[in-house]
Amino acid sequence: MNIGATTAVTTAVNATIIAVIQAQRRKVLAHFNDQQALSPEQAVPTAGLEPALHSTLTQLRAQGIIKDVEDGRAYLDADALLTYEKKTAKDGRTALMVMVPIFVAIAVAIVVAVALSR
Repeated sequence: MNIGATTAVTTAVNATIIAVIQAQRRKVLAHFNDQQALSPEQAVPTAGLEPALHSTLTQLRAQGIIKDVEDGRAYLDADALLTYEKKTAKDGRTALMVMVPIFVAIAVAIVVAVALSR
């Protein structure tokens, strides 16, 4: 397999993984939103989540977005979610500013390598 095909396959696999992770994140957040579990007083049992979503729940807990209360109940801290999303957006823009020139340089190098190999 040539480098272009390998890059395309790797990109497709990574995009699929990211899409699955985002879908799971949306499901967990929707679980708490749909039940209006937005404060300690309105916390809901986490046992109601699909088993496949528990790793995402663990990540959201580590990020401070989902907070636990007694008896296996938890709630969505909307302020923590907003803060996290703002930080992630800023980090994403910074990463994009770094990565775009790198991807352009790689693309140019591939085009040159292909042109010179003929």
